Amino acid sequence: MGDLQIQNITNLDYLVQMTQMAYKTEQFERVIHIAEHLYSCAHDTYKQVQFLKAKNKKKRLNINRPLVYYFGISHLLKGLALQKLERYHESLECIDKYQELGWFIGLDADGQVVVDDFRMFAQANRYSVHILMGNKEVLDEYITFLLDHPEEIIPECITILEAAIAHGWQIDEYLEKILPYNESFALLEEAENVSLFVHYMYCLALYRMPLCKSDAIDALIRGIAVSCKIELEAGFRKCCALFESLRDSATENQVVQYKNILKGVISNEKNYAYISCHV
Repeated sequence: MGDLQIQNITNLDYLVQMTQMAYKTEQFERVIHIAEHLYSCAHDTYKQVQFLKAKNKKKRLNINRPLVYYFGISHLLKGLALQKLERYHESLECIDKYQELGWFIGLDADGQVVVDDFRMFAQANRYSVHILMGNKEVLDEYITFLLDHPEEIIPECITILEAAIAHGWQIDEYLEKILPYNESFALLEEAENVSLFVHYMYCLALYRMPLCKSDAIDALIRGIAVSCKIELEAGFRKCCALFESLRDSATENQVVQYKNILKGVISNEKNYAYISCHV
C-alpha cells in the first residue's frame, strides 16, 4: 500500500495493526511514516471530541481502546523504529512524548491504566536506548527495574546482549541475576514468547562466542530445540547457520544433540523433548 493510500485511512485500530505489521517485518521507515499518520488521526479525533464537549455534545468513537492509547502507541512504535535505525536521540524524544500522557482531558479508569502502562514502557525503553548508546553505568539500575517487571526481562535482555556485543562488555554477573526468569520462557507455548526466547538464545550465543565457544554452541542447540516447538522457521535457520559456523568447535555430544534435533525435523515430529543445557 502506497503513501497516498495510507493517508486516506483514518481507522485508528487498523492503522495500529498496519504499524505493528510493518515493525514485525522490519520496515522501520514505513513504521515511522504510518505512526506519524496514526498520531495525526488520533489528534484530529481528540480535537473533535473536545470541540463537541464544549458544546455539551458527545462524539461516538468507533475504537477498541481508550483514545489516549492511540497517542501513546503512535509515539512508542515510532520510537522503537528509530531505535532499530540507531537514531537514538530521536527515539528518546518519542519516549518523552508517551512517558507522561496525564495531560489528556477526559481520562476514565481505563484510560488511566493506559497512561500508567505507557509510563512503565517509557522507563524500560529509555533504559534500552541508553544501553544501546553505550551507557553501561545504567545497567545496575536497569537490571533492578527488570527484576521488578519480570514480564519485560526477555525482550529487554536481548537489548542488553545486543549492547554488550556492540560495545565489547562482559555482563555475566548481570545475566546470572535474571537467568531463572529466562529459563521459564523456554517452557511457554505461546508463539511470541517462544520466538523471543529463541532470539535470546541466538544473541546469547553471539555474546559467548569470543568467551567460550562451547557455551555458545549450547545456547544455539537450546534455541534450535525450542524453535521446533512452534516450527519457528526463521529462528531455526538463524541458529542452525551460526551452529554450522562453530561446528569445528563443537564436542561430540553437542553434534549428536544437534543431529537428533534435525532428525526430528526431517521426520516431522511434533513433540520435541526439552533439552536441558546449562547456558
